[in-house]
Amino acid sequence: ADLEEGWEQRESRKEKGVFYYVHTKSGKTQLEPPLKNKKRKAPWPMLPGVTTSPKKAVGGGGDGGLFDGLPEAVVETVDAKKSEAVPEVKKPVTHVRCLHLLKKHTGSRRPSSWREKVITRTLEEAKFQVKEMRKNIAAKATPKERQAEFEKLARNESDCSSAREGGSLGKFGRGQMQPTFEAAAFQLDVNEISNLVISDSGVHIILRLE
Repeated sequence: ADLEEGWEQRESRKEKGVFYYVHTKSGKTQLEPPLKNKKRKAPWPMLPGVTTSPKKAVGGGGDGGLFDGLPEAVVETVDAKKSEAVPEVKKPVTHVRCLHLLKKHTGSRRPSSWREKVITRTLEEAKFQVKEMRKNIAAKATPKERQAEFEKLARNESDCSSAREGGSLGKFGRGQMQPTFEAAAFQLDVNEISNLVISDSGVHIILRLE
């Protein structure tokens, strides 16, 4: 038989007729004849589920495995929470329901109201008054208390005819209010109070309810 280079066949001294094979350089011995051109059996691949780290290289590595010579594929563990996290897409707001409180001044489009036939306060005075009322509302602990305080102040202090309804404007959509007022109202979250809003009518604060 044609043995691979460096191998010799030898007979066992203890058992006549039993042969083994020795690699003369390395001293390695084996019973199976190392024949030329004989295909070696590849070792079994690692059993599924056997791993020592979160990342495992499959194939490659030059270790004579079943996938030896193939490019390595890295299997990574996946964080279940991350894979399930879907960013929440907010629906565009088309309508809001708000309360508002208005203080007019001498520069208002119509410096008159149900409270005062002729309004004489300046813009700065109107800003100061509205700012103080906003502080009182914001100081309340809960949304319900803030709404109650807002409605009370609107009934007594607002220069808008909505004062009799506690400042309620009901539900309105885009394009129904003055641009600066609309922009402020649609930017609010539910139960949020706006900062001072200046429009042609005067100085406002807005509380969004829906």
